[in-house]
Amino acid sequence: MEELTSAQRRPSMRFGPDRRLTALAAAGIVVAVALALTTGDRPGRLIWALAAVVLTAYTVSDLMFAPRLAVDATGLRVRSPTARAELAWTQLDGVRADARTRYGLRSVTLEIDAGDTLIVLSRRALGAAPELVAETIRSFDPRERRP
Repeated sequence: MEELTSAQRRPSMRFGPDRRLTALAAAGIVVAVALALTTGDRPGRLIWALAAVVLTAYTVSDLMFAPRLAVDATGLRVRSPTARAELAWTQLDGVRADARTRYGLRSVTLEIDAGDTLIVLSRRALGAAPELVAETIRSFDPRERRP
């Protein structure tokens, strides 16, 4: 087997949903379906069936769109239910973590600005803190390096 030279090896990072949460959602599907089938009242069956549908959507999207974000020397690749993009570093206008507080709850998202395209990814979608992901992306950006 031929060994790769350092020029052939490219550092990269991948971010996606935490597989433990995906497994928990899959287990929740089983529980919700079982409860939907065994609950005697109609409203209860409907609620458990809806819970099963929502958990199925989370599980399927976690598996189909993994990794959600990949970064390397050439740029970014995004795969999510709402956006698919391959962005070179020259196409990026900015990457930042955006923190907002609403009704006393703080949420932080990663915003990737590429001209007419704005991609927003949550902590759950990334499997890591958006602030750390933004720093990691900037560390790969060749435009950020100074002599």
